[in-house]
Amino acid sequence: MNIKNKVVVITGASSGLGEETAIQLSKRGAHIILVARSRVHLEKVKSKIQEITSNKSLTIECDISSEDEVENMITTIQKHYAHVDILINNAGVGKYIPSEQMSNQEIRTHFEVNVFGTIYCIKAILPLMKRQGEGYILNIASLFSLISFADVSVYAATKFALAGFTKGLHQELKRYNIKTGLLMPASINTPFQNKKVGNRKSPGFMILEPKNVANEIALMIRNTKKERILPKWITPFVRIKCLFS
Repeated sequence: MNIKNKVVVITGASSGLGEETAIQLSKRGAHIILVARSRVHLEKVKSKIQEITSNKSLTIECDISSEDEVENMITTIQKHYAHVDILINNAGVGKYIPSEQMSNQEIRTHFEVNVFGTIYCIKAILPLMKRQGEGYILNIASLFSLISFADVSVYAATKFALAGFTKGLHQELKRYNIKTGLLMPASINTPFQNKKVGNRKSPGFMILEPKNVANEIALMIRNTKKERILPKWITPFVRIKCLFS
């Protein structure tokens, strides 16, 4: 899929990987729609994109865990664009502590954002993709979509769910010429990584840089790639771990 002139919606776009992905895709000529909860941070990203690429972006303040706010997001998008080509579900929350130490509300929040919010966005945007008979939906998951550890059980559960949903969705959308992708990266050097609660820290050689991951996202879009693990070298080790887990 050629990125130039494509309409791209990015959730969790106010910082980190979402911000960097917006910049890299704008450089490639995409029309960017930035979605996140913080209007202030969104406007900063919008200004940064315009400074770097001279391209304007649309910003939408939205908590994706709220069905009403997602519907309002779609209404705003339709005022500016007749269709959406690409949806990148990047918004997420993560807390690295044993599930027993989490409140029930914290557990619900993980699922409401990481799973339900993603599904709400997909369901809302699908009609705008079906309208033109093609599209690409990329869900940003994690290595914890494949493996889990004692202190990431809840976070991993949401990513396992996201992976399963994405694989099923791929089959559902084939007849509409809408492709899906699942990106499963290791830790990324972003504010999200720094704000994670818990003692688990990734070794330096495992931490990915946002720009590199964003460029991989651009490549996945171009090839409408179904699945990618990052860093690539770790793929066989993760597959072996899955076999013996």
